[in-house]
Amino acid sequence: MFTFTASYAFLSLGVGTQPLLPVSTLPWVRQLADVVSRAVFHVPVPLVPQPTGSGDTAFDWAWTLCLLLLAVGAGLVWAARQRAAPTAGQRTAVRTFLRVVLIWWLTVYGLSKFAFSQFGLLNSWQLAGTYGDSSPMGLLWRFMAASPGYQLVAGVAEVLPALLLLHRRTVTVGALVAAVTMTNVFALNLFYDVPVKLFSGHLLLAALVLLALDARRLRAVLTGHEVAAVAWGPRPLWRRALPWLLTALVVVQVGLSLRAGLQALREDRVATRSSPAPLKTRGFNLIQEKPFNR
Repeated sequence: MFTFTASYAFLSLGVGTQPLLPVSTLPWVRQLADVVSRAVFHVPVPLVPQPTGSGDTAFDWAWTLCLLLLAVGAGLVWAARQRAAPTAGQRTAVRTFLRVVLIWWLTVYGLSKFAFSQFGLLNSWQLAGTYGDSSPMGLLWRFMAASPGYQLVAGVAEVLPALLLLHRRTVTVGALVAAVTMTNVFALNLFYDVPVKLFSGHLLLAALVLLALDARRLRAVLTGHEVAAVAWGPRPLWRRALPWLLTALVVVQVGLSLRAGLQALREDRVATRSSPAPLKTRGFNLIQEKPFNR
C-alpha cells in the first residue's frame, strides 16, 4: 500500500493537476490524454492547450487516470523489488514532499484571502443580480465576497496549518488542521461546481496521507496507550534555522497581504459612503425608511 501511495503522491502532485513540474503542454502528454479521454470519457482533448481557468477539464481527468494507472504499475514493481517494510528514509522522503506541497499551496491560497484577491469585494453589478442569474460557483463567490471578515478567517484556516507543517514537532497537528480545512474546501468545490475539484481533492489526500504516516501515534493518543518518543538526531544549524526563517517570511507576507486587502476594503467603503445612494451602490434598494433591525 505504501508503494502505491508514495508513487501516486509523487506523480499526481509532481506532474498532475497544478503540478510542481508543468507537463500539460508537452505534445506526447496531450496525445496520450486524448487517447484515454476518447476511450473512457468519449470526449476529445484539444492537442493545443487552451486557457480555460479550469482544473477539471477532460485533459485533467484523463491525465489523472493515466497517472493513477502508472502509479499502480510503479507501486507493484516497487513492492516486488522491495518486499520489506518501507525504510525510514522512504517514509521521510514522502513526508517531506507532502509537507512542501501543502505548505506552498496553503500559503498561496491563504495569502490571496488576506488580500481579498481570490473572491474580491462585492460590487453593485453583483448585488443587483438575482440568485437565478448566478451559477453555483458565482453564488459561492458572492457569499464569500459579502464578508471580508469571513475571508480573513478562511485565510487563517489555510495559513495556520502551513506554519505548523514547517516545524517537525507540529507536523501531525498541522496535518490535522490541513485535513479539516481541505475537507471544507473540497466540499465547497464539489457541491458548488468550482472547477478545482481534482486539485483540492489531492491536497486533502496529501493531508490524510501525512496523518496515516503517524497512524500509530494517533492511535496511541486516542486509546491512551504509550508510544516511544521519536529520537531526533542532531541537525546542522541551517536545518534548524530554516523553518523559523520560512515562518518569519510567511508572517511578513501575511502582513503585507493584509495591508493590501485592508487598503482595498477602505477604498471600497469610502466609495460607498461618498455615493449619493449608498444602499444602491452596495446593490440594495430601499423599501422602507426605518428598517426593523435599526
